[in-house]
Amino acid sequence: MNHPIVVVAFGTTSRAREIYEQADERLKERFPNNDIHWAYNSRIVRHLLKKKKIELPTPLSVLKELASQGYDWATVQSYNMICGHEFHRIREEVSCAPIRVSVGHSLLCGPEDFQAVAKALGPFFEKDPDEAVVFVGHGTDHCSWSVYPAFEHILRNHYGKRAFVGIVEGEWQSDEDVAEKIRSTGFKRARLVPLMIVAGVHFQEDLAGDEDSWKTVFESQGIETVLEADGLGARAEIVDIFANHIQSALDVIPGRNELACLALNGEGYENTELVADSPERTLQTTG
Repeated sequence: MNHPIVVVAFGTTSRAREIYEQADERLKERFPNNDIHWAYNSRIVRHLLKKKKIELPTPLSVLKELASQGYDWATVQSYNMICGHEFHRIREEVSCAPIRVSVGHSLLCGPEDFQAVAKALGPFFEKDPDEAVVFVGHGTDHCSWSVYPAFEHILRNHYGKRAFVGIVEGEWQSDEDVAEKIRSTGFKRARLVPLMIVAGVHFQEDLAGDEDSWKTVFESQGIETVLEADGLGARAEIVDIFANHIQSALDVIPGRNELACLALNGEGYENTELVADSPERTLQTTG
């Protein structure tokens, strides 16, 4: 029996959720022998869509259903940008499931992820050599906020002074901070790219809105602004990085002999959670 894959996204109330459908098609091509399920961990999104008669499954509800079908292992893949609050909520929730799970990390985790994502974003720098390219992330108050400056450093190693990263929420590099840096560098035109899996409400209001948005702040400082409307979650190269994380999570699921050894040694594995971590792989027994 092949292990099922549960992809857990934050969710969105906008039409941008089509990104998940596109990603699903590519993942099914990569893992034709594994059933792929989607779950959503935003309570707000689930609540808003429920009012529209759209029911979104939670990670725990999907895992319970898989357990009832006789599966003893599942891979859970975070479909988030960083290993922040949402990633750790996923881990906390699935630790209560009546099935053993192996968890794949979010998009930007290990050094190889940063390099791969930076390379995947290359086409944005090919559109106009005279413009700054600004990637705008959601931001976080989690200690993983340092992903953003680290990623800007990686991007600059690849593309030079044209690369900038900012965040919508948080203390690091706001729209005004980035606009000032763009002006001081001498650029008069900037391309705004959502550093988000889905360009939903944040893009519509915070990046492209007519009031108090990144676009209006840039234009008020004399910077011509071009907007990229799509999130990164459906780009083939990005989906492939998530697929690599899924493969790592599948690879750390122990074989029957290893499970037998755990049992013989008296080690509980009722609710075992494996966290696929490259290059290290950590087994956590939560049962």
